[in-house]
Amino acid sequence: DGIGEAAGMSLTLSQIERRVVGSLSLQGGAVYTLNGEREDILAGTAQGALNGRGGQGDAFFHVEERPLGLQLLFIPATAEGAPDLGRASEYSFLKRGVRPTLTEEASPRYKVAPEEPVDILAFIDGFRGWSPRDTARLYAGLPERQRALILLYDHATAELMWRICEAAPEEGSIAARRLADMQERQQTDCEIYIRTVERAKKGGLFPEFLRRSQFQLELVRATVLCDRGETGGARCADVSALGSPLILRWRRADAIMREIAGPDAGRDVRESEREPEVTIENEAAEMSSVSAAEAKDEPQAAPGAPVPLPRPGSGEEGVSDFGPDELPLAAETVETYRLPLARP
Repeated sequence: DGIGEAAGMSLTLSQIERRVVGSLSLQGGAVYTLNGEREDILAGTAQGALNGRGGQGDAFFHVEERPLGLQLLFIPATAEGAPDLGRASEYSFLKRGVRPTLTEEASPRYKVAPEEPVDILAFIDGFRGWSPRDTARLYAGLPERQRALILLYDHATAELMWRICEAAPEEGSIAARRLADMQERQQTDCEIYIRTVERAKKGGLFPEFLRRSQFQLELVRATVLCDRGETGGARCADVSALGSPLILRWRRADAIMREIAGPDAGRDVRESEREPEVTIENEAAEMSSVSAAEAKDEPQAAPGAPVPLPRPGSGEEGVSDFGPDELPLAAETVETYRLPLARP
């Protein structure tokens, strides 16, 4: 988040090897897509181009890491498209920590979300600052094709599911149906997933998870811009090359969180899987109790009382010693069928 002259501005960056992508939001509402690279993977500086949206002119940038954040040099472009260093401005940004889960009393700290449905690009830019309920509502309002594009990326989906689960949408609402679809795809429910996320947030790898999620969301943004014809063919080829391996390595959200949280994160899942066994044992115990009770109700012979002996010549117990009322089928057939005479 911006400080000083950059108050009200926000800068989001993601990196893969030397490549740096992200977005820059200025105070007046102008938004730029950031695309550049580092001089070296471990270098603390990067530079590149800023592509304006909504009629904004393009610009250039140069960033340097600071102990608590970043220093960004915003360089407007001349009419010929060259950097205009004479009109450059310098802005400072503090690193943004992991957003905690806030109570209802702290809800004013969230940014005001739009009431009407938003475009997917506006959703990507704003959902981290909105309340979970607004995030769930505006995600549900995205077209199906745009939601499906986000769900192709596992870390982005895992972050969205976490925030929407926190919202606990009202049953029967569109947001609740969208969440149910997401849970069915992920084969988990919010109660277990939220507990796993809370464990993951206590570890040191959660900021890395958010960074990967942001990188995938930037790929979603770039894919949308390519689909709309707002990006060149070479850039779109790069986006496809970066996104395809991530889509092929898709993992479930709970698996990602358990990996971040450590080996104890799967305890709740294992316990829930054992619950049916306990139920079966309880049912078996109840059935045994019922059988014992029924046995008590049956008449029992008193000690020393005479017991009838089996009839002589009777077969096994329970087999009648009376002849059948009808002849067997074979006997009936022999009685009415003319048999051949013996040969003389």
